[in-house]
Amino acid sequence: MKKESEAPLEEFKFHYHLGNSVGSSDKYFMAHDLDEASEMFTYACSKRHLDPHLTKIEKWNRWKRDWENIEPLPSCPTLN
Repeated sequence: MKKESEAPLEEFKFHYHLGNSVGSSDKYFMAHDLDEASEMFTYACSKRHLDPHLTKIEKWNRWKRDWENIEPLPSCPTLN
């Protein structure tokens, strides 16, 4: 009996800054797609009562061994 295969996990990086902070921060998530990673980011920020300004999202391309920009940014109001 063959198992139904699940989509592979991919690595996403959310680059953001908080309010008047000088520096930027990154949060990394392993998810099946961008929607799932965005939900994780939103949950992590709400749990810590953060109001982030998202500047970019990148996805790891394991074949090129490099980060690729995801554009345009998702239109979720909590992410922008």
